[in-house]
Amino acid sequence: MSDIFHEIDEELKADRARLLMRRYGGYVIGGVIAIILLVAGRQGYMYWDQAHREDLANRYQTAVLSDDMLGNLSELTQETGGYGMLARFATAAELAKTDPKAAEALYMALAEDSDLAQVYQDAARLLSVIHSADTTTVAERLDRLAQIDKASSPWASLVKEWQIALYLETGDMASTQRSLQEWKADGQVLTPRANARRQLLEQALGVNQ
Repeated sequence: MSDIFHEIDEELKADRARLLMRRYGGYVIGGVIAIILLVAGRQGYMYWDQAHREDLANRYQTAVLSDDMLGNLSELTQETGGYGMLARFATAAELAKTDPKAAEALYMALAEDSDLAQVYQDAARLLSVIHSADTTTVAERLDRLAQIDKASSPWASLVKEWQIALYLETGDMASTQRSLQEWKADGQVLTPRANARRQLLEQALGVNQ
């Protein structure tokens, strides 16, 4: 008798299972398919991304080694991400050889690009001073340098050197000597090579060390 009840119980369980599968099976199958598609999509994107980055690296290397560097870099400058930024910096550096005004404008565009990390914005701002056109005033260049946070920027020592160079350009010896003392006192920005250049500059100017 117990066998009959056991068989009935098993059949009821099977019926409930079939009912659940009919009711919810579509959702389960849909969920499984969604997971498979997500995994496949992620793997596909990773493959595409790797291939895309390798393509950009090859195109960048080809461009900078070509006879028409500016022309070959032009498309890469429209890319987002690291190689797009590199292409823009490389384009500005190449333009600086023949067209300082265009190079300066491109460096300033990089300096104002909020999508870039601050360190790259600061580098671009500094380079816009180094490669500035003759029409850019000393006051404008000094203002750009003042916008770079010398307490945290890795370019702080170069910023201080260019500030001193600009003060010398205008004959402002008081600001030159003050900046030299600030430069000497700020150990955070004074690398060994920068220290050697500072000492040479002080000797040339007859400033007490």
